Formats: sequence, C-alpha cells, structure tokens
Amino acid sequence: MRIAAIIALLAFASPADVLTGTWNLRWFPSGRAEHRASARVEAASIQDAADVVRDGIKARRRPGDHLILFFQELRDEAVCSNLVAEIGMTNLAVASVSAFRDFDRRLGWQQNGIATDLPVLEANFAYWRRARKVLPPRGYAFALLDGGEDGLIACYCVHLKSNYGATSEEIRAANALKRELAVEQFLSHAKKVLAPDGRHVTRLLLAGDFNTDPFGGRFGGERTVPILENAGFVNCFAGMPLAARGTHPGNTRYPDSTLDFIFHRGFAEQSDCTLSPAVPLSDHRMVWLRLR
Repeated sequence: MRIAAIIALLAFASPADVLTGTWNLRWFPSGRAEHRASARVEAASIQDAADVVRDGIKARRRPGDHLILFFQELRDEAVCSNLVAEIGMTNLAVASVSAFRDFDRRLGWQQNGIATDLPVLEANFAYWRRARKVLPPRGYAFALLDGGEDGLIACYCVHLKSNYGATSEEIRAANALKRELAVEQFLSHAKKVLAPDGRHVTRLLLAGDFNTDPFGGRFGGERTVPILENAGFVNCFAGMPLAARGTHPGNTRYPDSTLDFIFHRGFAEQSDCTLSPAVPLSDHRMVWLRLR
C-alpha cells in the first residue's frame, strides 16, 4: 500500500479534533443596552465580529477538525444567522439560539447562540428554574450534535448572572448563589440528556460567560466552578497563568480577569487553549480550545 494511502487511512480512523470557541459580544450588534444602532453601524459590527472569528478559525483549525462556536449577548436569532453567514465557513450553520423573554414578556436583548459544522440532532433552549426562592436570569441554549463514530456531543451555551451594580456583600452573595443554582440545574439536565434514538451522551461542553473568576480574590468562596469540577468537568484554564487567561481585559480599577470558560467532560484531552486579541467591539476576548 502506498504511503499516502496509509496516511489517509490512519487519518480517517483517528478521532477527529473539535475546535471550540466562546465569545461574549456585548449587546451585539448595536453595542448598547436595549438600543438599535443604524443598519450601517450594525452591519459593520457584524463584519468586524466575523473577522475576529474567521481569523481565529484560520489560525487554529487543522484539516478534519470539527467546529463548535458559542456566542453570548446576541440580540436575536437573525443576528446570529447574519454573523454566521458573514463568517462564511463552509458547512458552518446556526444550531441553536435562545429566545429568553423579560418579565414584561418582551424578547430580551441578551441571547445565547451555538453554531457548528456537525449534524444537529436536537436544539432548544430553557430557562433556569426558581430554587430556594431565587430565580437566576436567562438560561441556556442547547444543541445535541452527532460526532459520528466519535460519539454525541451535548452543548450548552450560558451567560450567568452578572455582577453589575453589586455594591454590597449581600448583593454579591445573591449573585453568586444565582450562578451556583444555574450550574446545579445544568448538571441535572446533563445527567438525563439522550439522543432522540435513545443513545447516551458521553461528551459534554458547557461554554460561555460565567461572570465569576475562580482565580481571583473577589469571588472567594463562590462554588460555581468547584461544583462543575467536582462533577468531573475540566476547566479549560486550569493551571494557566493570568497572562494566558485574561478573558476580560482590565482597566484602571481592575486587572484582567477570567470570566469566560469552556468546561468539558468525556473528551480524551485538551490542547491549544488560547485567546483572540482584544477588540473595541467587545469587553471580552474570545476563548479557543481544541478537544479530542
């Protein structure tokens, strides 16, 4: 057998890597809370975001890699579709976008979205439930993907309770509890998820903006990340220095912090956990991770 044929056969038989990325886009595409910018401004924002994502993919993707992307703070499904179309990658498509509504029943302006080039078996979204008389905001976007012989992948995109306006220890503790309750509910759902044909899910991804930094003193005692780690999920940034995991660029008041994560379970290994450069479009850097 020719060497080229042997190499091709080995490549086919080897498990495919999954290149994942997550990015909080900050009130995308207007850049302002509850505000629609002009069509020209929003189109430019979509193009700028697509450039960042496309550059990140081109710099990291290897032949045969599958692709799963997670986005937060999207205005709606149409915006997610426009972004994916602008990225312009063959077979990349929207898998799931949330449609969370505010208390007045209006569609919220901070939705979660998942895009992938893998077949989608199931897609939906769900709100977090009230627990201990506490209701965490929003919920998760969900997509169950078919990885072929490598197995199914259950994907969850989240944007947990922010710390905006946390002016007292009481408010900070309440925010932390909402995040902890959210990840507990995620774990409950993940234990029961099955494919429509009854197949069990062996690989899970939980990605997004967690609004907590397990490496920073401001969030000392919060259990959000330990809950996930105790359940067997790998923190993509474990053991990495701040210079390599500053997903939220600092300012004159605060240093860089790590608020965005990709947690995974059931994959054999991870590698190449990196960040895209900071851009004015968002106050978060995009996180990239390769999984096998």
